[in-house]
Amino acid sequence: MTPSWWLALVAVILLALVATLVDGWGRRHRDRGRRRSGRDDGRE
Repeated sequence: MTPSWWLALVAVILLALVATLVDGWGRRHRDRGRRRSGRDDGRE
């Protein structure tokens, strides 16, 4: 493979890693909000 293919492959892997991290952070942030609202409803 030519070097440009390796660069493209690395770029795709990095984008996938960043997307995974951002998605995981977003899910944790949303879960905390749901737990707080659940307590406000009086349900455990």
